[in-house]
Amino acid sequence: MAVTFSSLFARLGRLFDFGVAVRAHQTTLRSEYEDTMSNYSDADRDMVKTLTNRIEGQIDTAGRIVSDLRSDAETTLVEMVDDDTTVGELSVQQSTRELIRQMVAGSSTVDRPSAGYVTLPADNKATAGSLNAGNGIMLLSDLMPMQGYAASDSTLFQDWPSIKTETIRAECVRDSTRRLIAEGEEAFRVTGSRTVPNLDEDWPKGTGTRGTLIVASSSVDGGRTPGKNVCTNSDFEDFSSNDPSGWTIDTGAAGSEVRLTTDEYVGTNAMLLTGDGSTGVTLSQPLRSTSGTLGGINPDRPYSISVALKYAVAAPVASLIISVRNSSGVILNNLVTGRSMSLTVASASIGTSYALFTTTCFSPTSIPKGSVIDIRLGTNFANNSRVYVDSLVIAEMPQLQTGGLAYQLLGGSDPHSIGDEFTASITNNSTISDGGLQQEFERFFGIGSNYGLALPSATSPSISDTLIS
Repeated sequence: MAVTFSSLFARLGRLFDFGVAVRAHQTTLRSEYEDTMSNYSDADRDMVKTLTNRIEGQIDTAGRIVSDLRSDAETTLVEMVDDDTTVGELSVQQSTRELIRQMVAGSSTVDRPSAGYVTLPADNKATAGSLNAGNGIMLLSDLMPMQGYAASDSTLFQDWPSIKTETIRAECVRDSTRRLIAEGEEAFRVTGSRTVPNLDEDWPKGTGTRGTLIVASSSVDGGRTPGKNVCTNSDFEDFSSNDPSGWTIDTGAAGSEVRLTTDEYVGTNAMLLTGDGSTGVTLSQPLRSTSGTLGGINPDRPYSISVALKYAVAAPVASLIISVRNSSGVILNNLVTGRSMSLTVASASIGTSYALFTTTCFSPTSIPKGSVIDIRLGTNFANNSRVYVDSLVIAEMPQLQTGGLAYQLLGGSDPHSIGDEFTASITNNSTISDGGLQQEFERFFGIGSNYGLALPSATSPSISDTLIS
């Protein structure tokens, strides 16, 4: 049997709406109190001291009914799902997983705001402090994993609905002046706005995020964990007869199209690509291989790709593309919106001074054997154009909270110092009438922040928020 969505969501929607009414009542009580107090002067306030002393307690007492609503909502969810399909465990987590599975199978969705659940700063970049010594970048990602579903279902699971409206701050707390801290691997403390309990009338207030992140560095080789560079020799410090160690030149030749240069972004060396008007220069590096990099891509995770580029003599005309591809040359998560594992830098974006180019992406639910990191320019790479490549980093983005943002700190040509900071304003766009069912599932059950789950969603849903009534 299958869950009857209309019955389940109608019942839950009514319980959710009861909670809405309780919160409105709390607001009314506070407003009535303020109106009453306006009739008393400061000298006469002792006449209403009982009310004054007890009003907040009474308002809190009125809110306690929401705990009862949550208890009954949990029972409704668990028992209705179990009655229809018999779950392996009578828990909110397992019942929600089964509900999601059936919604995907039945092409059923709840509402997603037209702007998405979450709005991040432009280009997913936090704002750097005006007094920063370093010129690196802080990236953010609000994309959620596929929860075990196919790439074809990617439109159902996009940004995390459980991300809160808040300001995120990151401050450098350890730099290379400290023992055992290498330049370019500084530590930042990340904090979010304070949180309140899910059933509090002020929810959602923030995440209370607290954590430490290390700058992802191209000088680190073969990473497989969050914040560690997957590539090897992607700082392009090591060459043998103009052939970059750990890389295979698939198109072009060492000493002509590909060579060492000491015109670097960081370190001592960089890689120089020179066009001849016809050769499309391509390099690759096998993953999890002693001939390439021991680093690997983890499935269904957020990643960042960044690289420092500039040109000399002439613009390359062709775009430079850095990607992760399967053995057939297809980019992982190709054509999946927001998840394709590639960074494309248009010729017009490359200047005559080094600049750091970045993107965020997502790995697929399985990583094919034989996958490679790929650097390439188009076949119309301009004659005599020189493109300088340095400080390439591909790294999984650390996530400090279940159902929350992922982050990446990247170094620039100038290293970060203690006191450097970044800030980012995050907005959750959900309201009770636009994304309300998803929001109330988070309020009542914490399906994102507790279990890393979200209901399938669409901007034209089959299950309407009007059920919260």
